[in-house]
Amino acid sequence: MTQFAFRSELWTAQYTGIKANTLASFARALKEVDDDTIYYHLYRNLFEYHFLPTDYGNSFAYWLAENGFPVLAEKFSALDLLECVCIADMRERMLDILRSDIDGIEKICKPFYFIRAVRRTIDLGIRARNLEEFREGIGKVGIHSLFYHLVTSRLYHGEPTNDFSRWLREIGEEEKAEEIDRLDLMAYSLYEVRNRILKILSES
Repeated sequence: MTQFAFRSELWTAQYTGIKANTLASFARALKEVDDDTIYYHLYRNLFEYHFLPTDYGNSFAYWLAENGFPVLAEKFSALDLLECVCIADMRERMLDILRSDIDGIEKICKPFYFIRAVRRTIDLGIRARNLEEFREGIGKVGIHSLFYHLVTSRLYHGEPTNDFSRWLREIGEEEKAEEIDRLDLMAYSLYEVRNRILKILSES
C-alpha cells in the first residue's frame, strides 16, 4: 500500500516593489506580477486563519471594497479558489472581471501593495500506511500542513482534488474522499476543517 507522507509549507512575505492606486494600474499590475504574488493575495486569508473580514474571500476583494467598488469586490470574493488548479487561469478571470466594469478606472484609491509569497515545502517525517495512522497524522500536524495538502496540492497536481482525498481513493475509501472534497474550506478555520476531517475518518 502506498504510504502517505505529511508535508507542510512555510511562507515569507516579500514586497515586490509594485503598487497600484487606480483600477487601471491595478489591472496592469495583475498582468505583470508573478504567480506567487497572485497566490499570496488570493490565499492569504485562508493561510493566516481568515486574516481579513469574512465578507471578503481575498485581499484583492477587500481592497476593491475599501475603495468604493462593491460590485467588483463581490465578483472577486465569489472566485472559487478551490476550483483553481492554475494561477494563470485565475489571473485571466480577474482581468476579465475588471474589463467588464471600467467605471472609475482612473479614480485615485488607497494604494494596493503587491506582495509575493516566498514558499518552502518541508517533509514532516510523518508517514501513514493505513487509515488509522492517517487519522493520527492529521491530528498531529499543524494547520499549515493541512493548507499544503488541501490547497497547494491542487496546483501542484493540476487537479480539483486534494492530497488527502487522492490517497483515500488509492486505498479504496471513495466515500470519505468525496466528503473531504466537498468541505468548504473558506467557510471554516483550518482548525475546524481538521475536526471535520477527523470526524469523517472516524465514521465506519
